[in-house]
Amino acid sequence: MSTRIACVFALFVALLGGGSSAADAADSSLVVVALKDGSRLVGTVVTEDESTLTLRTSSGLELRLARADIASQGPVSAAPGAAGQDLAKPELSDPNDTRLLFAPTGRPLRKGDGYFSDHYVIFPGFAYGLTDNLGVSGGVSIIPSLGLDEQVFYVSSSVGWRLKEKAAFSFGGLYATGTEASEAGALLFGVGSFGSSDRSLSLGLGLAATRNEESWSFRDAPVLMVGGTFRVGKRLSLVTESWLFPGDDFELSQQPFGVGLRFFGERLSVDVGFVLVAEILDEGFPIPWLSFSYHFGPSRSAANRRATGGFPGPESWRPRHR
Repeated sequence: MSTRIACVFALFVALLGGGSSAADAADSSLVVVALKDGSRLVGTVVTEDESTLTLRTSSGLELRLARADIASQGPVSAAPGAAGQDLAKPELSDPNDTRLLFAPTGRPLRKGDGYFSDHYVIFPGFAYGLTDNLGVSGGVSIIPSLGLDEQVFYVSSSVGWRLKEKAAFSFGGLYATGTEASEAGALLFGVGSFGSSDRSLSLGLGLAATRNEESWSFRDAPVLMVGGTFRVGKRLSLVTESWLFPGDDFELSQQPFGVGLRFFGERLSVDVGFVLVAEILDEGFPIPWLSFSYHFGPSRSAANRRATGGFPGPESWRPRHR
């Protein structure tokens, strides 16, 4: 058991500290700030807090921007002077950075952003950001051989905060039913994500309860989640997600470890991978994983305008008068 945990820990140390990307090659002090109206600004950060960011452009102009108006912030992706590349164009971002394979990260959806998802083709779902901090999600199975009252469904709500660009935390609850009307489960959870969406570590803790017949019972030990992302290409990331169930009711051979590749564009992301459970691997096969999500909302609309070269005027900028 200690060897397995050490391997998982080593993997996530690598996620946070190892490797390099095109963004690392650019000037680390130069950032691109993309606004929700489609504008993009290049400069250096003077000051920032939870509500505002002050950016100094190459001309020396300082602009005070409200966090609520910012869709994304990151390093310049192209090296100066690279042929055919635009310094003001930010690197394509993962639209599904609020989720791992199935579990949420600590990053909440922004107000008006959302997505439609589908796991294994037969489990569609949705998520929507009611505010920058509060979101809701849900899903229901469409298994052809089951009646409507036998389908599995879940609903969830969470509240979260993005702390600058390197940390985010969320807390929430989930309720789900089984294929039997008397079966149900609930989970109270908290998740923290550390690092950027290109390379991050997410840690989760949950209190689980199950219902059989009419009685509810809480699990004696909490459920632990460890996951992360590591960008390996312009439109490709490695995604991992593992669930650990301490206690006598789960053997080490029954603990699930998920790993997959995420292919993404401006709005669409597709996850392909495997869920590895030692007990099932003894039979010779891992559990395949397949899901996709389509994203919509102000952040994605702004990303599309940036991709097509849209650059609205500076009517939304708020210069700071010195």
